[in-house]
Amino acid sequence: MKRPSFNLPELLIVLAVVVTISAISIPMYREYMIRNDLNLAEQQTIQMLNSAQARSRAGLENSSWGVSITEKTIYKGSNFAGRDPDYDEIYSFVPTITVSGLTETTFSRLYGIPNHKGIIILTAINGDTREIAVTDDGLLTGPSTIDLNGNARMKIVFENIQNQGSGSAEAATYVGLDGKRYEDGEWIPLKSGSTIYTDQGLIIGALGLAVERKQNYVRVLAHGGLDPGGKEIVDARIVFENAVIDRVENDEGSENVTENPFDGNVNSGVGGDEVTYTPGGNSVFFQTRCTNYGDSILIYWQQAAPRWLR
Repeated sequence: MKRPSFNLPELLIVLAVVVTISAISIPMYREYMIRNDLNLAEQQTIQMLNSAQARSRAGLENSSWGVSITEKTIYKGSNFAGRDPDYDEIYSFVPTITVSGLTETTFSRLYGIPNHKGIIILTAINGDTREIAVTDDGLLTGPSTIDLNGNARMKIVFENIQNQGSGSAEAATYVGLDGKRYEDGEWIPLKSGSTIYTDQGLIIGALGLAVERKQNYVRVLAHGGLDPGGKEIVDARIVFENAVIDRVENDEGSENVTENPFDGNVNSGVGGDEVTYTPGGNSVFFQTRCTNYGDSILIYWQQAAPRWLR
């Protein structure tokens, strides 16, 4: 018995089907590989940034660490040009991925604050992009969104503390009348679901900064009351998550009015206080110099979609 065979029309039909399937599947596979390469480049970039920030916070090799995105390298030093190349850690992207926007940043020792902020843009050959935003608070990925029914919180990161004479400032935050202590960089809740945390006052004489939470603002106080010759110099960054800053005001109604906080003049003297922020941003830089009198500011915040690039 003869085994049935294909005739020419049948072979042509099979060949046409194979060609059609190939014409559809090959471009689809190519698009899949392009997207996969782009996603991998995004993950590697985030990994580099997180790794460099962690090394800086740990004070590894007694140095700050940074990332050159164009060179795909984690480096040791204050910038890529002046780095120690013996410590380079090089990552590999596919050559079809191009980098634009922010191309280099270095994280400060101990606190991991980036010296350059902006958007890293990764572009594939098909035009698809991935955006990574480096902000005051470190790293965010993709466009920022805020859940208006979700949680909001703040933290205070101390970047500089100097005590003279009877000064005793330390890197800690004390919240409310009971003075609940939060360590440097520890998150402080402002809102959880429909619950907004409020305090009935704040502790006077806290060794760090004191915070009082209200319905739509927080009071931040650096208490003075020092003996003659005593001084406390504190530079602290107040960072909000899932909330944006509406405005910052001097605490004019209190005994601890800050001296000229918005004049752009920063020095180590009593009048060298300064407050720096951007409306719609997520952080306030509070530089206070206390002696016998303290410094207090009011930070008004709200849950609303922010400008996600700080």
